Amino acid sequence: MKNLIMMKKIALFSLSMWCIWTLNGSYTMAGHTSLNIDINKEFKNARKLYNRRENRESLKSAIETYQNVLKQIPDNSENCNKKKAEVLIELSRCYFKMAEYHATCNDEKAAWFETGEAYGREAISLDPQNVGGYYWMAQNLGEHGSISKFYFLNKKSDFEEALRKAETLDNPQKPYDYSGINRTLAAYYTPRFMWGNLDKALEYAKKMEDSPRYLNNLSVLADLYWKSDKEKAKKYAKCAINADLSQFPETQFENSFQQKKLDGKWGKLLK
Repeated sequence: MKNLIMMKKIALFSLSMWCIWTLNGSYTMAGHTSLNIDINKEFKNARKLYNRRENRESLKSAIETYQNVLKQIPDNSENCNKKKAEVLIELSRCYFKMAEYHATCNDEKAAWFETGEAYGREAISLDPQNVGGYYWMAQNLGEHGSISKFYFLNKKSDFEEALRKAETLDNPQKPYDYSGINRTLAAYYTPRFMWGNLDKALEYAKKMEDSPRYLNNLSVLADLYWKSDKEKAKKYAKCAINADLSQFPETQFENSFQQKKLDGKWGKLLK
């Protein structure tokens, strides 16, 4: 009799535990599903805010939204790491844009660039096959280096290695960031005081000559060709200054900034 009662208790306990496990499993799966939906929704919201990046507050809101998305992604699988890397790359890009277009002094620029570089490095650690991590890490590091030569010299090998890796991962049919890797390397090797390699600079320049959607490309080409072919340099500068920015709405903000800069630099020379 005692054995029968004991068996009943064990059976009831097992049934109770099975019910609890089932409910917990259902709750976890439901929570995970809704979480993924929220992540995707928030990711899209962040992108919409980024698309209004000409407004500093919109860009700051994009950063906050991406950071919130990052916190919600679990870190228990390779797919999660890849998703985290995507968000980190967007954050690295946002910090670069904030420094480049909205910072009001060099100290503020340096702080934004340094954080953007860190996000890029973290993205690389989570997904070494994503070109974006290497590219935006290098962009933040390089522009920070234009403020502090000492900072750049300490990390010059990291910058060069990141660009080499980005170059191997880039898609020649659809180059990353409007041929950004070739643009950066052409600018990097453009001869200047005690530095440069004209042949290498021209090699990368030729790979981006058909990418006029981004006026920064034309700016780099104008600076480069001024060293070897002044008429060609003037052609690129004039093309950028006279460009119809409405043709390229996705880059209109950066292009308008670059156009004003080019007009100030080349305008009198071209008249």
